[in-house]
Amino acid sequence: MVARFSGAGLGLLAFAVTTTAGLIAQVPADVVLSRSILALFLFCVIGLLLGGVAQRVIDEHRKAEESRIHARFEESNADTDGGIAGSDSDETPLESAAG
Repeated sequence: MVARFSGAGLGLLAFAVTTTAGLIAQVPADVVLSRSILALFLFCVIGLLLGGVAQRVIDEHRKAEESRIHARFEESNADTDGGIAGSDSDETPLESAAG
């Protein structure tokens, strides 16, 4: 999804810049349009490649964070299971001290 959005955005930006520059320079309309369309396709491909790289970086970061959170969760469960879950008594520490 990121790749397609960045490809489309970069292509449209290149088209707009090329068209504006050509019209300001008073280049004939057919030359401006052909250059603008060429820039559109070229920068669309560049945007797709850069967006694909960005998507891979995002996916790898997400996987690393998920595994880090999962490891922290497992560690937290291992810490809490040892002390409280092993107790057979239904009494709380305050009730056993009072009684």
